[in-house]
Amino acid sequence: MKSEGMIELNQELFIAAGIYCECYENPSNKHECIKIPLEGKKASKRLKEDISYYAKLHKRKVSLGYVADYLGECQTSLGKGYIYECVRDYDLAVSRRLQHYLDTDDIEKDVLYHKMEELAHYLLGHKILISDLHARNILIQLSAEGDIKPVIVDGIGDRVAIEFMNKLPGAVEAKITRRWNRFAQKVMGGRALLPSK
Repeated sequence: MKSEGMIELNQELFIAAGIYCECYENPSNKHECIKIPLEGKKASKRLKEDISYYAKLHKRKVSLGYVADYLGECQTSLGKGYIYECVRDYDLAVSRRLQHYLDTDDIEKDVLYHKMEELAHYLLGHKILISDLHARNILIQLSAEGDIKPVIVDGIGDRVAIEFMNKLPGAVEAKITRRWNRFAQKVMGGRALLPSK
């Protein structure tokens, strides 16, 4: 995990804001972003839960090719920050949200749905739970060759009171499938579904 001195953040470095945190570019590394929790216990609690789940994935040595990895804590001019990989396109622009490509014809829909299906199978194969599957939590990374890759940047983990069922592989797979298919029905009109367990 990384440890850095005080990082000065300002509006020029601002990337986006979510319900629980604001995201800024790390001024010393364009390939990292820093999440600052908004005021309130809920935001801090949520980030701690995310980090706890990342620790489990790191312990399992899970490949995070489709998930923006958590890299550590830092101190910033806006308070305590949490460093993550920053998902960027080949031209170094911050990758756009899935919702943008669902709303436009910038990427052929069949190609987009195929890549989203790959993401679904990746989550299932690596048994990665996502608590908040939303089009705003998935970025579409563009390569210079014209390839695309969906990357989950928020909502990782499972926010449940009783975690016992998450120790059973079959239960985890069923939960991933159920959540993904609910998301696919709502956001993609039933495309990129996983076979029901």
